[in-house]
Amino acid sequence: MSASAAAMLERLLVALMIGVLIGLDRERAEVRKGRQMLGGVRTFPLVALAGAIPVLLVDQVGPLLLAMSLMAIAAITVASYVRSSASGDIGATTEVAAVATFLLGALAGAGQLVVAGAAAVAVAVLLVAKLKLEAFSRALTPEELTAALELAVISVIVLPLLPSRGYGPWHVLNPREIWLVVVLVTALSFVGFVAMRLLGERRGMQVTGAVGGLVSSTAVTMAMAERTRADQGLGRAAATAAVVASSIMPLRMAVLAGAVNAGIIPRLLPMVGAMTLAGLAAAWALSRRRPDETDEAGGRIRNPFSLTAALSFAAIYGVVLILVRGAGEYFGAGGTYAAAALSAVADVDAVTIAFSRLGPGATGWQTAAAAVTVAAVTNTLVKLGIAVGMGAGRFRRYAAVSLGAMAVAGAAAGVATYVMF
Repeated sequence: MSASAAAMLERLLVALMIGVLIGLDRERAEVRKGRQMLGGVRTFPLVALAGAIPVLLVDQVGPLLLAMSLMAIAAITVASYVRSSASGDIGATTEVAAVATFLLGALAGAGQLVVAGAAAVAVAVLLVAKLKLEAFSRALTPEELTAALELAVISVIVLPLLPSRGYGPWHVLNPREIWLVVVLVTALSFVGFVAMRLLGERRGMQVTGAVGGLVSSTAVTMAMAERTRADQGLGRAAATAAVVASSIMPLRMAVLAGAVNAGIIPRLLPMVGAMTLAGLAAAWALSRRRPDETDEAGGRIRNPFSLTAALSFAAIYGVVLILVRGAGEYFGAGGTYAAAALSAVADVDAVTIAFSRLGPGATGWQTAAAAVTVAAVTNTLVKLGIAVGMGAGRFRRYAAVSLGAMAVAGAAAGVATYVMF
């Protein structure tokens, strides 16, 4: 078999699988509704092939065959829609899915296999999640929809327009970088809101904490604290999410340090293990609700995004940046550990990368690892302060105890590693 023939068969196979994936859901929908629809697990693979084959033959017969195939599929879908609407069903999901399947098949025929496959999975998810998405849409209030649009505006329109250069004292105020942090915090809040609507309050917040911890555990803590100010009944779930995110932070630091210089990893492992285990244990304890234990009565889940809150956070974050830089300028380095602690107030990842990149000094990796440990413990204590200062209700106590335990465990492990090794 020639290479060109093998490539053509690969493209046809991907197109066929795209049709099968989408057709499976349409077959189930036909059974669920108890009536015949445009097609199912057999028709949709054929539609995908009808899109792929003309693309494969475009060099021999030109684009006319592709256009005729698209017109034929469009005519079939229109006829199906007319028939179904005459019986009282005005939905066009299956017909639109058929056209999308044809186009995805054409995309696969053009050799864009990864893009076609990813888009097919997205289409299948949209079809399968119909009931949950419809329930979520109906549950949105006009105020929540407006808030979602405001979030889109600050993310897609405002952020690209901001200048990426330093302003103010020591040129530490970069409008785009500051607003990027604001977008991150508000987006995490909105993701948590969506997850809670789809998965329930407790499970949704835990998922948000786990995913958000890969990006910024501080942002997760802020988002969860803000969440409890709107609904104190979410104290336990919000604290669990914040602690889960903080438990992931040491692992993220270890990955960043190892990527820069793997030699530091052995000295970081005790701290990373102690903080991660302490955090996960605390999160597990928080997630276990006793039968006779309840949080404060909570109200309806509401979208936490607020443009006023976003602007306030931007101002607070800018002040923090100036204070951190000013402390470093006026008081000097003050030693490696003081510099690490000051820097970790704003960004623990930058500290980790900087000290790992320095390499071993006269004492090996001892000083660098201790500085990274100081940064991790300091950042955890900062999040403790955020939880207590910005949170409400039981969230403050739950988060303070859990994050405090993590800080103590990390500090103890760091001291032991410094003394023994």
